[in-house]
Amino acid sequence: MGPYKRRLTRVGVLFVLFFFAAPALAVEAHMYRCKDKEGRVYYSDRPGMECQGGQSDEMTKHGLVLERPDALRPGETQEERQARLAQQRQDRALLQTYASEQQIEAAKIRSLETPLLAVKYARKKLAIYTDRLADLRNQEVKYSIDGGSAPLSLIEEIDATLSDIARLEYELESKQRGVERVIDRFEADKERYRELMEASNRRR
Repeated sequence: MGPYKRRLTRVGVLFVLFFFAAPALAVEAHMYRCKDKEGRVYYSDRPGMECQGGQSDEMTKHGLVLERPDALRPGETQEERQARLAQQRQDRALLQTYASEQQIEAAKIRSLETPLLAVKYARKKLAIYTDRLADLRNQEVKYSIDGGSAPLSLIEEIDATLSDIARLEYELESKQRGVERVIDRFEADKERYRELMEASNRRR
C-alpha cells in the first residue's frame, strides 16, 4: 500500500470516528453561565474567557445547574458518590432527550406499538387453541353419550392442545409484562422529569 492510499485510509477512519461521535457530542451539548468579578452574568455554549477567576456554572438547555461531582460530599462513601454520579448522568440524558412531558408520552406511545401488537397476536392465537379445545371436548362428550370411549388419538390431541394453551398463556403473560415494563419506565421518566424541572424553577 502506497503513502497516498495509507493517507486515504487514515482519513477514512477519522471520518467514520467523527461521524459516529458527532451525534453523541450533540446529545451532550449544554451551556455555561458565569459571573465576572464585577458581577456581570454571561451565557455561552462554552466556558467564557470573560469570567476567568469568577464563578462559573455548567447548565442544561433547560437552565438546570449541574453539580460539580469531583469531590466526595461530607459523609459520603465512594459507593454513594458513584450512585449519585450515575443518577446525574441519567438526569442529564433525560433532560437533553425530551423538552416536555408531552414528548415523553409520545415516545411511550411509539415504544408500545410493537409490544401491544405482540399481545394482540398472542391473544388471537390463544383464542384459536381455546376454541379447538372446546371442539375436542365436545367430541369426547359425544363418545361418552353414545356409550363408548374416546379414541386414543382424540385423547392425545386434547392433551397436546392443553399443553399448547398453557404455553400460549405463559407467552401472553410475558408479553403483557413487557408492556407494563415499558409503561413503568416512561412513567418513571415523566415523574423524574417533573422533579428536575421543579428543582430548576426553584433555583431561578
